Amino acid sequence: MRSGNRVLVRDIDAGNLFELLLVISVTTILINRAFLALTGYPKIAFGSFHIAHMLWGGLLMLVSLVMLFYYWNPSARRLAAFVSGIGFGLFIDELGKFITSDNDYFFKPTIAIIYIIFITLYLIFRRMVELHPLSEREVIVNKTIRKELEGSLESRWLKGYYYIKNSFESLLMRILSIPKVIPAVMLFFVFTSIVQFGTVLGWINPGWIPTENVSGLSLLGAFASSVLVLCGILVMKSSRIKAVHWFKRAVLANIFVTQVFLFYQSQLTAVWGLMVDFLIYVCIDYYLRHHPGKTNP
Repeated sequence: MRSGNRVLVRDIDAGNLFELLLVISVTTILINRAFLALTGYPKIAFGSFHIAHMLWGGLLMLVSLVMLFYYWNPSARRLAAFVSGIGFGLFIDELGKFITSDNDYFFKPTIAIIYIIFITLYLIFRRMVELHPLSEREVIVNKTIRKELEGSLESRWLKGYYYIKNSFESLLMRILSIPKVIPAVMLFFVFTSIVQFGTVLGWINPGWIPTENVSGLSLLGAFASSVLVLCGILVMKSSRIKAVHWFKRAVLANIFVTQVFLFYQSQLTAVWGLMVDFLIYVCIDYYLRHHPGKTNP
């Protein structure tokens, strides 16, 4: 069916709603696990009954559905995405209990599986948003709805979220626009990748790259990422842009492959490595967007 003849009308804000859902879900898991660890994993129990936080997550997802069924307002839909993000985070956090015969919340592969689920959702949502541009009819419908229903009904939570998000993005863009920042980040990434390559092959042992108690699959992912960086170095002389594209593939290999096994091995401490990979990816993406097709002079 052609996009111009769609019966269903897509929300122009869908990308932001998907992003909000995923960000709040991940944040909820991190906060929830930190809270439980700090408080000794308390239980809400009444005699023989125990109310797992998965049930609270289901309740919040139901609340968000009711909001979507009851209101057309874009602000209400954003609040529903926020609430459902909390609900889904609480729900998926207890995945380990429901894929093990002994209801093991601490089942080791759980964090890696949750990470795979979020990566998969991200790719699906991104594909849904970017697959086809909105038709002229869909744009008109969205503008009409927003003109009639958009108001100052944004919740304090959402205003706080968007304030933090916009402030962070603005600060990050200002930092990336400083000369030499991006080259320094890329140099750091190339250097660590080369050291990582030598460490995996056993040529060097710098000490700050862990090799003991690390799964072979993690090492294989790290090795593949390092090889991609070396490919970038080889083409650097002929085309800087091609080299940066190879660096981008290396970072994506870390995010989509290596991090899966690191989350299995290191649990939530692997979040710090993911944050570094994400920041490197943002730097590379920023460079490619501001230097399209540029080659070495």
